[in-house]
Amino acid sequence: MNITFDHLVHFTKSPEEAKTAFQLIGFHAIDGGKHPSWGTYNCLNYFTGLRYIEWIGFTDFDKAKTSDNVLIQQIVTDFHKEEGFSQLAFRTNDMDAVINHVQAKGRKPIGPFTGSRKREDGKVLSWSMLFIEEEQDDTCRYPFFIQWGEPEEARMKEMEPLMQHSIGSPSLSYIGMHVSDLDKSLQKYCHLFDMPRQSVTQNKDEFGPYSELFIGNISVRLYETAPIGHALINRPFLCGITKMPENKTIQVKNGIYQFTV
Repeated sequence: MNITFDHLVHFTKSPEEAKTAFQLIGFHAIDGGKHPSWGTYNCLNYFTGLRYIEWIGFTDFDKAKTSDNVLIQQIVTDFHKEEGFSQLAFRTNDMDAVINHVQAKGRKPIGPFTGSRKREDGKVLSWSMLFIEEEQDDTCRYPFFIQWGEPEEARMKEMEPLMQHSIGSPSLSYIGMHVSDLDKSLQKYCHLFDMPRQSVTQNKDEFGPYSELFIGNISVRLYETAPIGHALINRPFLCGITKMPENKTIQVKNGIYQFTV
């Protein structure tokens, strides 16, 4: 299965405020656009390799509640709990191969769903998204997969200015998740991505001990423990951004962003 990390979805009631917080740090964060059929809109921040953060919010909550798109269903659920990171997306150039892989793993693919939005310059961006039916076993969510309507080379050329920031060329490097059942969550991810358990490494930082997997050229860290009262269980809570001017940890819309040199 040929995949690479694409983006991190951060649900917030005000994507504009998250965008402004990043702009004040020196990032080239931008307005994205509206998804009329889903009742949502977004702001974006791109990194090297076409990775990005998507801050997503609602324009029409009633419409969002009726959407059959799994991501929109998830952020509606998150709205009733707490702002913060919702999902991981991995990019593919062969969605049919991903569907076949998911089925071969004994899981049920959901979709693909088509999506589009019109940019301020009038250009329409299109994509398709594939999800995996969740197991009701109290583990972290499956990520979803996305295939863009344009070749990666064309997107890279067009998006290059958006990956340039006044603070340099930072890289979105790792994602951390608190999970309620570490062993089951590891089994889930290792099984889906054909990773032997021996490839999982153990480490520890200020957020606690974690198990680390390298999937689609990004590090995914699974933490078994969470601070008391923390609602982001089985959802990402941490985004690591490297090649920054200084080491610093900030909180934006209930998401922890850890900057390292």
